[in-house]
Amino acid sequence: MILSLFRSLLFAVVFSCLIAGPLQAQYTSTAPEENAWYGIVARSSGRSLDVSKASTEAGAAAVQWEFTHPASQQWRFVRITPGGEYYRIEARHSGKCLTVDKPDENAPLVQRPWSGSFYQQWKLVPSGPIGSVQLVVRGNEKCAAIANSDKFNGTPVVMQRPQNRASQQWRLFQLRLNIDPSQPGYGTPEPLASLNSNGNELHPVLAPDGSALYFSRTRFAGNTEGNTESGDVWVSTSADQGRSWGPPTRLDALNTQQNNGVMAVVGAQGNTLLVRGTYERDGSFRDESASEVPRILPKGTRPAPLEIANYYSAGPATTFFMTADEKVLLLSLERGDSEGSNDLYVSQRAADGIWGEPRSLGNGINSPGFEFAPWLTPDGKTLYFSSLGHAGYGGSDIFVSTRLDDSWLRWSTPRNLGPSINGPGFDAYFSLTPDGKQAYYASARTPNAPADLYRTAAGVPPVVAPADSVPPVAVVANPAVDPRTLLTGVVRNAKTRELLAAEIRAIRLGNDIAFNATARSVAGSGAFQATLPAGRYRLVATAPGFLTATDTVSMTGSRSVELLLVPAAVGSSLELPTLIFAQGKFTLLPASYAELNRLARTLADNPKVNIRLEGHTDNQGNADLNQKLSEDRVGEVRRYLITRGVAEQRISVVGYGGTRPRASNDKEETRRLNRRVEFTIVK
Repeated sequence: MILSLFRSLLFAVVFSCLIAGPLQAQYTSTAPEENAWYGIVARSSGRSLDVSKASTEAGAAAVQWEFTHPASQQWRFVRITPGGEYYRIEARHSGKCLTVDKPDENAPLVQRPWSGSFYQQWKLVPSGPIGSVQLVVRGNEKCAAIANSDKFNGTPVVMQRPQNRASQQWRLFQLRLNIDPSQPGYGTPEPLASLNSNGNELHPVLAPDGSALYFSRTRFAGNTEGNTESGDVWVSTSADQGRSWGPPTRLDALNTQQNNGVMAVVGAQGNTLLVRGTYERDGSFRDESASEVPRILPKGTRPAPLEIANYYSAGPATTFFMTADEKVLLLSLERGDSEGSNDLYVSQRAADGIWGEPRSLGNGINSPGFEFAPWLTPDGKTLYFSSLGHAGYGGSDIFVSTRLDDSWLRWSTPRNLGPSINGPGFDAYFSLTPDGKQAYYASARTPNAPADLYRTAAGVPPVVAPADSVPPVAVVANPAVDPRTLLTGVVRNAKTRELLAAEIRAIRLGNDIAFNATARSVAGSGAFQATLPAGRYRLVATAPGFLTATDTVSMTGSRSVELLLVPAAVGSSLELPTLIFAQGKFTLLPASYAELNRLARTLADNPKVNIRLEGHTDNQGNADLNQKLSEDRVGEVRRYLITRGVAEQRISVVGYGGTRPRASNDKEETRRLNRRVEFTIVK
């Protein structure tokens, strides 16, 4: 959920202020402006041209990376001669130019100081859809391309013979800080001290009558799961229509072991909650889509899932908003037609109650970066949202745009709410009170600080800088604070050790904005890689015919991992080879816990799967004692998995003693293979 995600990476970049008119395109289809900065976005992946590890060194490789507009993703085009067709393409963080080191096919591109070489001179050749171009180098007429047709962060950018491929086509996304003096300004932000804690408070949702404020908390000891990245729903009440708020209470009827949140309060009387995720009949929870539930929760009430045509998202980092009349749903999703990362979509409810397939709000609203936290004014015309892609003051900023017709595709250019709301940290989840006089939002006022809830007066005349004022200076992220690391690994069939083709998502954990990377391993090699800012990540590996597997890694430097996927078929069995017991006893030794924790995560990620644990011994000693030992050992494994949150009814056990050897009992080196614990999928 955008709770544990949408967290503030230190990508603080401040741009020169420009006044934006309606329908001012962010993507450039004409010649680039001389003094403007652009994100250069690959059409095939939605990822941006970047410099590996944000290095300022000469010879650093050009790569693709998820777009968050740090200075290493900002480029300007400087004409070689006045009126000429060739440009040098200069990186903002280093001042160095995009360069071809070798003229060979698939040779990597790098950054180097400008020398005037023909292999540093580029022209823009229209190619593919309107607005897309090839970057063609003067030295040999070859073009810049993504080495592979994927979305992996860190995939090299190389030189290729032009072939009109999407991986050779680029879009220029102009970075401008758009501020409109006609928009209302805001007063001094007031922290909601009675609600804020040392954890993260996120996504405030006000009841229409002002009597209740719902919000989510992460990394808070008082949560169901304690101080973790998963979010719980909390609610506070007010006896004076929001002038003061009482101590919050945890809304456990909605809280699970995963991320939970209230997205909106809807219905004619404000009696229904739109909540994140799907609550299954068996009591399990899937962090997918959204559900509705009465605001006054009768005991045993299960939220009813929304039925949305062709709903899917590439990752769990989603937020939703529904209008009070329950006719329009806004969604933050990553789909096949997304501009880059999560985009904003609209779905409308049909007469039969089914929600239509989500439709993109278009590339006026959606940038190559991450858009989330939509909120629509009651008239359905004005949209507030947060973005990591549009130019702003920090990690994520809050923007406003006006809908221009009923197509939901034509919007005014998103406008930054300005420095009274947005700062160098994380700002998101903006909404107005019904009378429009106050605004609520969440903010981490400095990078990497915990997020708190704020309230501020709305409608305050904005302060506009004089026309002759000095423009702000861009701030470049400090590589020592925001290092990038390389994650490599392989994906294997846990049963056969076969190397697999799979999708691997790295989801950033913590209190900053969601930073998600998607990698894919190739059949035959099973290898994948992703370049990540330092921090903790949850890895999620999926492949058809296999159970989802997860792991958590802390990236402080480069590291390699092995991900094991369990075949999903009923009857499939797998040995747990690293379980170690005390000699002749059923006591688990500490070396066993890594394997068991991995199994617990697999079961948590696949809540509909039930397993049978099977214990085996060799044939040495008394057969009855061996039988009991095998039963006691699988019983101990079951008890441990239950302590890790696996429902006890999902695990059955059986001991076979020495009756089912898998190898000869004649020698110790083969007898040891018979002393084992396996699990079999039974449902």
